[in-house]
Amino acid sequence: MPRTIRTPAAKALVVLLAALVALTGCANIPEYTSPRVIGDLGGETASPDKGLEPRRDTQPEVIVRDFLKANAVADGNYAASRKFLTPNANWQVPQQAVVVKDIDVLPGERTTNFMKATIRAQATGFLGADGTFEPAAQSITQNVQLVQVDGQWRVQGLSSVGDTPMLVIDSEQFRLVYRRYLLYFPDPTGRTLVPDARWLAGPRSKLASDLLMLLIRGPRTSLKEAVFNPFGANAGIRGAVTDAQGDQRDPGVGFAGVRVDLTGLPRVEPDVARLVAGQIVWSLAGADVQGPYVITVDGSPLDDKHQSGWNPNDVASISPNASSDLAVGLHGVLDGRFVKITGGQGAGAQGTGQVTPVAGPLGSSTSIRSVGLSASGRQVAAVLDAGGRGGPGTALALAPYGGVPVQVLTAGSMTRPSWTPDDAGVWTVLDGTRVVRVRQDQTTGEVSTADVDASEVAAAAPGPITELRLSRDGVRVALVVGGRVLVGVVQTAPNGQAKLAHLMSVATDREPVASSVDWQTGDTIFIGRNTSDSPVLSVRYDSGETAVLPSRNLSPPVYNVAVSTSAVYATDSSGVWEIGIGPDSDEQYWSQVDRLAGGRANPVLPG
Repeated sequence: MPRTIRTPAAKALVVLLAALVALTGCANIPEYTSPRVIGDLGGETASPDKGLEPRRDTQPEVIVRDFLKANAVADGNYAASRKFLTPNANWQVPQQAVVVKDIDVLPGERTTNFMKATIRAQATGFLGADGTFEPAAQSITQNVQLVQVDGQWRVQGLSSVGDTPMLVIDSEQFRLVYRRYLLYFPDPTGRTLVPDARWLAGPRSKLASDLLMLLIRGPRTSLKEAVFNPFGANAGIRGAVTDAQGDQRDPGVGFAGVRVDLTGLPRVEPDVARLVAGQIVWSLAGADVQGPYVITVDGSPLDDKHQSGWNPNDVASISPNASSDLAVGLHGVLDGRFVKITGGQGAGAQGTGQVTPVAGPLGSSTSIRSVGLSASGRQVAAVLDAGGRGGPGTALALAPYGGVPVQVLTAGSMTRPSWTPDDAGVWTVLDGTRVVRVRQDQTTGEVSTADVDASEVAAAAPGPITELRLSRDGVRVALVVGGRVLVGVVQTAPNGQAKLAHLMSVATDREPVASSVDWQTGDTIFIGRNTSDSPVLSVRYDSGETAVLPSRNLSPPVYNVAVSTSAVYATDSSGVWEIGIGPDSDEQYWSQVDRLAGGRANPVLPG
């Protein structure tokens, strides 16, 4: 009898299992048992790099560089790479890859027909067999042996990278061949979907099946205890992924749609079926794989109401792109008051909005340091001066929007409050070290405070925590610690204890002088910096991609950033500025939000 899942909250989170990577020594090309082929999920790569092969009479250093480029092409079990090897090289692809830039090939011992060389390069990240990419900023070395075969230099042996067998890939070639896609998994409450980026090199005709296969295999290791996986442990795909009419040719290419028959799922009720459909629809739609998406389980419709297929409108309630920014609007803290900006906020509005104090005591206060506004806009958390004006001592107060605040905490200092997506909880950091979660019962008004396990923070970065922001889905967290930006996940134990886990430093190739951070989406953060060099950055932290925003009109340093889906707001010494972002924006300078001018002004957006 199959197991029944009634709600996402009823399912225990999957226990994280750490995979051990086999270690080998140096010498000839290593052999491994049944390796996964990185990036090759069952198709040929439609790329301009299929012609990579050794050029005749090429110097050995060039052979090594071209070999690293060929390693980006997975076609035919890395047939392009094998062209650079000697015929007797017994090579199987390692289970991990490292993507590198700034490559130097340093020649060593050399005779007429033999040469040793050392590859020195800067790692940009590590690529897993499941398409996950973990950014890194470290130097790597690999030793290479080359010999002459019929008068041409070929690779005879490779060492491990450190203690681990690694496929070393040239970063420029990697970006040409691989593409980044987002899989989606439900948050623990089933309210929304959480992105999980993967890098694939397959052709469009195989993209739908590749994404579905990875989706069913589950989230990356760091997310397993932070999201809900309704597929369970035994799910699979029955038969081939086809177009909506059952044709196996090019499913999802054009407007033919996609049909997938799942098997091995726990028996699901309608709310969980909606999550399964939402995962599939948004993962495929986000990759430009067109619907309709016909989903069956062992030959029967996942939901009888959608026998002819699902589309994004059917699962819009859990859209990962949903935002309350426009509905709630831009707010701010101005001279210690909580205010709303009306009639002009937003990208391109040139800051012409009017300032209206929010009703209630917070709108007439003069002692607010920072405000957190819940996603719905109905709840407010304010950090207030508890001592003399601007002096030490703060208090956290909670209030319904426009209502009377209730003081719940005091401390020497507190970070800007950050709300959970359900409006029920708010997080802050006390005195730079103690992370707390405050929850208020929406019926009784009863307030409870619990410490969050932040023991991993000190090991990840030294210094005080000066900023904490939860992602819009509540699953990830961004911190500023001693000027460095950390990103991790929020794990919640069965007893309700929250923990910050899998923290990693965000690599930007720039000095760690961050002052503020905020989320745009579940995979993109914006960083405000205490420097005139690149004062605002956009970072896809899971791929190491960094974009520098224009700095014209800003007067760095930037003290605070707040981000919506379409605009970034930044506070400098003269007040609050905004700039449009997104694919349709080409703004090259910041516009001042006139009504939030002055040193004691900060923008406030939901979250």
